[in-house]
Amino acid sequence: MLDQSTGAQRLASTVRALVLLCVAFPLLAGPNWGTVNRGVVKVEAVRKPASDTGVGIVIAASSDSIRILTAAHVVADATAWRVYFYADRAVAYTATVLPRSSDGLDLAVLEVRPQGRALPGNLPRLAVRDRDTLAVDERVWTVDSDWIHIPNTVVRLDHDSDTRLFEYTKVAVDDGFSGGPVFDDDGRLVGVHRGGVAGGRYAFAARLDSAIDALAALGHNTPNLVWGGTDRPGTNVVSPAPVPAPRPGETRVNARDGLTYVWIPAGSFTMGCSPGDTECYPDEEPPHVVSITKGFWIGQTEVTQEAYQKITGRNPSSETAGGKLPVSLGWTDALSYCRAAAMRLPTEAEWEYAARAGSKQSRYGSLDQIAWSDSMGRGEGPRGIHEVGQKQPNAWGLFDTLGNAWEWVADWYADKYPAGYQIDPQGPTSGEVRTLRGGGSYDGAPDRVRVSYRLRGVEGYQRYVSFGVRCVGELP
Repeated sequence: MLDQSTGAQRLASTVRALVLLCVAFPLLAGPNWGTVNRGVVKVEAVRKPASDTGVGIVIAASSDSIRILTAAHVVADATAWRVYFYADRAVAYTATVLPRSSDGLDLAVLEVRPQGRALPGNLPRLAVRDRDTLAVDERVWTVDSDWIHIPNTVVRLDHDSDTRLFEYTKVAVDDGFSGGPVFDDDGRLVGVHRGGVAGGRYAFAARLDSAIDALAALGHNTPNLVWGGTDRPGTNVVSPAPVPAPRPGETRVNARDGLTYVWIPAGSFTMGCSPGDTECYPDEEPPHVVSITKGFWIGQTEVTQEAYQKITGRNPSSETAGGKLPVSLGWTDALSYCRAAAMRLPTEAEWEYAARAGSKQSRYGSLDQIAWSDSMGRGEGPRGIHEVGQKQPNAWGLFDTLGNAWEWVADWYADKYPAGYQIDPQGPTSGEVRTLRGGGSYDGAPDRVRVSYRLRGVEGYQRYVSFGVRCVGELP
């Protein structure tokens, strides 16, 4: 189990004080942490009611896979696993636990693969201390899940007579060290932290050479760990061939629903009433700058009836049946569909950002060329919908962001926007109704078929007016 202590908060302040000591006194400077830290990751195991954190060591890295050594007890019995790399500690990467693990040494291996973005590069090869060179009274360093480095002293070269383990003093007994590396003063790996003894009398770790032997027996290669007493971290750096980030407007097919999705890059835009737009309603005010910090995939078209039937086995739009027609459904069903397609509903900000595709105007082109609206006559069904993809797309290749079906978004409806700059806004946390965007072709008068127009979304009203959806997220 992870280290436990009822005095964790008190001891946390001790940890921070030690960090300051390390800065203040060159004697405790230790390894070149700027290099070493890039080979260390934070590991988060998602559990209910609370998640646990630990640490991991990069043991293999390429452009399509990064493998991470951690403690088996950190990742056991979790429902999901995430890792964070030092270069961008705010970005979570979904990981999987590989089935081969070592129960005897409490070792497990996680793997991270590309998820709509390139994997981190420039992950260092970490030097591994030669066998049988660790000594009692030698100083070693542990690293926690916040990349804080703690000096310790080796006290025994075994633990409970198991010479694959060793013991050391451990000033910090709070959570967050398990699975983490133990380094010597030269930045060479000597162990993997296992746990601490009650009361914080000492901690123990698996020797790194024993861990590598166990991993090799299980078929795991460790090219990012380099043997040799003279090696230093940073002398060899893995620079895998970079996976190019998707281009704006690049398309891929989601195998789950068979629909084409378009890559939308990160960026900033002004959300709300467009400059010079005299048709704006009060709930489109005030215009405000929004930054979307992460790119995402979004449906090139509204979800079609055939795609919905492929995922769910039913078609709620049977009275206007047609495979390429947008499906009409309520917000709850829209949410369920996107989840089943391994995607999610867009936020209102993401929807408008993608729909504008860099345009500051209320429409990205001539109304008749880009959208179906109520003024053009009814479509193939009583709700005025048309087959998707017949009008001109926007600059990122999205069809029918204006006209055709109204589109659900994740946000609750609010009668005005908050003022000021926002980053990845999620909208109100509660409300009476959800929000629809896009100006449908039925009940979509031309003044509503604008990129900033917002509609109160009453669940159930899709029986009369076509309420559709397009999903966003990372492609599975």
